[in-house]
Amino acid sequence: MEIRDRNGKTEAEFLREYDVTKYFRPSVTVDAVLYKKTPRGIKLLMVKRGGHPYIGCYAFPGGFVERDEDCETAAARELMEETHVRGVMLRQLLTASTPGRDPRWRNITVVYCAEVPHELDAVGDDDAVAAKWVDVEYAKNGRMHFAADGEEFDVTLDIVRDAFGKVDINKTGITERGASAFDHAKIIAYLIESLA
Repeated sequence: MEIRDRNGKTEAEFLREYDVTKYFRPSVTVDAVLYKKTPRGIKLLMVKRGGHPYIGCYAFPGGFVERDEDCETAAARELMEETHVRGVMLRQLLTASTPGRDPRWRNITVVYCAEVPHELDAVGDDDAVAAKWVDVEYAKNGRMHFAADGEEFDVTLDIVRDAFGKVDINKTGITERGASAFDHAKIIAYLIESLA
């Protein structure tokens, strides 16, 4: 006996007539955050962007999920394409879905992370002009200092906390961006506080 819905359709009929354009469809991206704890803060593997948006700014290795891959596979692929780092066991850290977080389109990103015992050799490739280990010092008032190979910049966040006392990725604002791309400084604050 076939099960029919309230419109009298079987599942096969429903799927055949389903209109995928009925709902808004944001894009899905992934980011890979490799980190190493240091006495003064944290070191992060970041790439210097070679194209718009945020050309010349620092971001996590990442990009768009392809049609037939899961997010974890996409994160590992993007990490390898942009830095030549492979074989790292990634775990999901968070999903960032704030509207406007990416000026290109409504992009929702799934962020993966891994602690590494030492700085892995990395080379910027694909759409990254460089891959660098960046020292980050962070204060809970939202001040961050970034330093890599003689380049330094500051970022200031207007930290808002959620009901659990964690950095609220959606409500925290960036008041001074420095050379950081997208909302990655907010994700760094979330990561650092999660490790404390």
